[in-house]
Amino acid sequence: MIDLPTVAAIIPTFNRKDKLCRFIDLILAQTYPNLQIIVVDSSSSDGTVALIQDKFPQVTLVQVSDRAYWSGATNAGVKVALARQVDFILTINDDAIVKPTHISKLVDLAERQQLSILGNRIDYLTPKDLVWSLGTYSDWGTERFLKIAYNDTAISDIPVEILDRELITVDTLPGNSVLIRATVFRQIGLYNDKFCPHYHGDSEFIMRAKKAGIQAWISPQIMSINDFSNAQKELPRSTTVTSLKYIFFNPKSHLFMLPIFYLIWQYCPRSQQLSTIWSLLKRFQRMRSKSA
Repeated sequence: MIDLPTVAAIIPTFNRKDKLCRFIDLILAQTYPNLQIIVVDSSSSDGTVALIQDKFPQVTLVQVSDRAYWSGATNAGVKVALARQVDFILTINDDAIVKPTHISKLVDLAERQQLSILGNRIDYLTPKDLVWSLGTYSDWGTERFLKIAYNDTAISDIPVEILDRELITVDTLPGNSVLIRATVFRQIGLYNDKFCPHYHGDSEFIMRAKKAGIQAWISPQIMSINDFSNAQKELPRSTTVTSLKYIFFNPKSHLFMLPIFYLIWQYCPRSQQLSTIWSLLKRFQRMRSKSA
């Protein structure tokens, strides 16, 4: 264990103590021995803190405001991990389901190939055999300029040559189960909780790393499962004026304007910025017209 890199798993959570409890049990069952677990609770009201203190005393608990959102909460955990001089940081969500060898496989591959950022394939819990993500690629000039690779694709429909590859380069990654060397944070900083407080904080970090010359990878052969079965939809289904206000101006919305325009300003090629903004404005106009 002394020769193995130290990994700190950072788990942000908010009012999901049942899923969190299941997840911590899975993390404690990992075969990787040099592992630290840091849970960051955003002022949950469902007894999360008492659960961790009573049932999981070996877990480091960090408490932050419920307005820290994903990026701020994750940063709080990363700061603790960096102060401990860990080698790797694993960002992972409390609704993930992983096999006991999950972290061992990630670390082994990252060390063997000298990778700084490594993600894995993410499948749905239900329906089975359906892929949620094989990384994310950029498609500037369109209204959805970040697209999840093979999203909602049956495993049987993904080319064998893709699934059999050990590694694939990606433009960016969802933040659920990403192994990152601590040196990356020391080089480029933490997640951008000012302009990307919740959605797109994970994407922005990887795009910033890529801009600094640090490549991100994904392994189709290493898999985690996301329990989306009981997840609540973040966005309202209706297109009333009130709903549109939430959609475009609430930090917990994936269409929150601040991070979207920040990503375009920072990472979109200048030649495609206007076309990307125009595509987004047309999308927003369509949504606004439905509310009229």
